Amino acid sequence: MKFKLIYYGELLINPKRRTNHLHEIRSVLSPQLKRLTEISPYTEIREKLMSRGTGIREVGGVRFFPIITPELDLLAEIDVQIMHPEILDTPHADIDNRMKTLLDALKRPQNANEVAEATVKAIQGKKDNTIFTLLDDDHLVTKLTINTSHLLAEPCGGLLRTKRKKSDTAFDHRLLLIISVNIRASRGTIDNLSVII
Repeated sequence: MKFKLIYYGELLINPKRRTNHLHEIRSVLSPQLKRLTEISPYTEIREKLMSRGTGIREVGGVRFFPIITPELDLLAEIDVQIMHPEILDTPHADIDNRMKTLLDALKRPQNANEVAEATVKAIQGKKDNTIFTLLDDDHLVTKLTINTSHLLAEPCGGLLRTKRKKSDTAFDHRLLLIISVNIRASRGTIDNLSVII
């Protein structure tokens, strides 16, 4: 089964507050992943994990719900299209370290040290305080493909903005990522049959 995730924002190489940066990326992707689990056949992933009591993973006081987990023998093939406003030969085009940041954001934190203060604050007092992640762990990725191209216009409220103010330097650092995910199974079971067909 295939689907796409969209991220538009910064993808920093070695951010000073790494956990906060990962939280920013997860907060953009989480609503998309939640919506995915509300659409058939992906609803079955959510139902099966919840019925087993293995859907929610609490880490550092925060509830995470990974979609691709070893409990259902699921694996991921990921194709990332990076669109950027940079010149490719500049130091900013550090693809390998950007992919490390992205993969860390796609997986749930593995321990309390990886949970950002911003994450804890963001969920406090919310009725629906679960953060959806693509992966339980990045070892479930069996294939990673990366393509880059130039971003010639800035996505803006459903429109593409090609002109910007001289003071708007943030556009120079934001990337548009189209993340295509193909869910595969390490072995076919009754639990994952509907997802991998």
